[in-house]
Amino acid sequence: MPAECAIDDCGVLAIGRCRECGRAFCMSHQAHNEVTGEGYAALCLPCLGRRQRPRATTESQADRDRRWLSSGQAALDLYAAGVAPVPIVEHRSRFVPSRLGRRREEIHEVEVGALWVLGKFAWTEMQEIPETRDWTTGLLAHPTGGYPVSMVARAVARCRVSEGVAKLVRDAAYGDSWTQLERAEIPKIVAVVKELISGKN
Repeated sequence: MPAECAIDDCGVLAIGRCRECGRAFCMSHQAHNEVTGEGYAALCLPCLGRRQRPRATTESQADRDRRWLSSGQAALDLYAAGVAPVPIVEHRSRFVPSRLGRRREEIHEVEVGALWVLGKFAWTEMQEIPETRDWTTGLLAHPTGGYPVSMVARAVARCRVSEGVAKLVRDAAYGDSWTQLERAEIPKIVAVVKELISGKN
């Protein structure tokens, strides 16, 4: 015996049954692909609507804070609040020939970026015996590769600051880092950045 469409008391002869709700549906209540226009063999129109409806996210405050830092929004908010970053300089050296045929080394300080100094936070060195210590930490205005970055530890960096100029602390000559920011420090960093934005510091 042929089934009738069970959606909205339609009663028209059904052409299929929905895999999700189990109700029979007719041609007018069959779900269709928006791009190709082809009908789905086992999906009704109301269930397609439920699938496409955005789901409520259960994102925690910690997740929002991490996203705020790693997306670059925190840096934009600091700029908007008028908080000026500290320049990052690196020493670049090159050897140039001198008059006597010898080569002498010229050292130049080159500005390579900027950061906001946030304070001292715990970083762990990933060696045979991991060691955790506090480092002066800054939020990078423009991290390598730009925002968004994959994790908060790429948006912040260890640094040394003197006379209004920062120098990044690197574990290797080419910037490869074997030291990671502790996850427990992220809420503290967020709190400091928010204080800078609100002008409490």
